[in-house]
Formats: sequence, structure tokens, C-alpha cells
Amino acid sequence: MDYGNTITKDTLRGILQLLRDAPANDAVRAKINSLLAARTIQPIPYTYSVLFRAAAGGNSIAAGVIAQASLNIQADADFLILNHTYDANTANAARTSGTYVVPNANVLLTDTGSGYQMMDQAVPVPALFGNGQFPYVLPNPKLMPAKATLQVQITNYDAAAGINIQLCFNGVKLFAYNG
Repeated sequence: MDYGNTITKDTLRGILQLLRDAPANDAVRAKINSLLAARTIQPIPYTYSVLFRAAAGGNSIAAGVIAQASLNIQADADFLILNHTYDANTANAARTSGTYVVPNANVLLTDTGSGYQMMDQAVPVPALFGNGQFPYVLPNPKLMPAKATLQVQITNYDAAAGINIQLCFNGVKLFAYNG
């Protein structure tokens, strides 16, 4: 299924068919059905991100540390995650395209509304996030309802240095219009 830059009602119907009929999916299925009932759906490109710092301050992930952050979806629209990207550096060191940092860190994502973990255990960041040129495209887009929260837990396995890492959730806000 090609999701491209356009979210049509046919695309939403396709996503609805991919969601198995289970209690954990009830809220998302209801959101998709309400979007399908709208006269017009306006997708607006958007990125939510969470930043973890090498040291000090909130979300610190120095060497050997586990940190958590919450990504709150704004109340103005549902958000359809299409792909993931990341950016990282080692303790704010200068970098070039030849010194691309691949973090030795694992990430675990949890949709707190349903309690659903998006994987059975924490996975390496590069297994679930790509870079700007090659994003990790989700096999099925993930719909996050307005006001939902995505919990992000990261574990830094680097033995020597802390990393700064920004995890980006790229997709579209879905605005429904009936006028």
C-alpha cells in the first residue's frame, strides 16, 4: 500500500482493514470511522520528536542510563505516523557526513492510551529509526488520536560516552472538515 503524501478515504479504509478487530484497536478504529464520516480530510505534514541529552537536564542518557519521555499528541488533530527518523551525536562533538553517529542504544515505544507496546522488547535505535535520507517506513501507519501519549524509553549501552539523540515521528495531522 503506497501512503505517499496524500491521505485519502481509500487509504484510511485500507488502514482500517489492516487493524484486527480487537479491544486494543477499538479507539483507533472509532477515530478512523469518524474521519471517514467527515466530508473532507486535510492531511498536514507534521513531526513530533523527543530529545534525549548526553548529560544534565531532563531526559539525560549518559552511558549506561535508561531514560523515559512522553510525546503528547496535540488536541487539534489525530496524527498518523508514517515513518521514524533519528539524529545523534556523541556528547555534542563536531560531526560531518563522514562521522555519522549510530547510537548503541535501544528504544521501547508504548501507546499509553491502550497500554500497547509497539514491540515485544526494546530494540536497537537503527532497527526502528532511519536517517533523514532513509527513514524507517512503518509497515502499517500508526494512528495516534488527538490528546494521546506515546511513551518513549531509551537505554544507552555505550560504555564510554553519552549521546544526544533526537527521535522523530514523521507523518500527517488529519484534520476533518464537514463544511
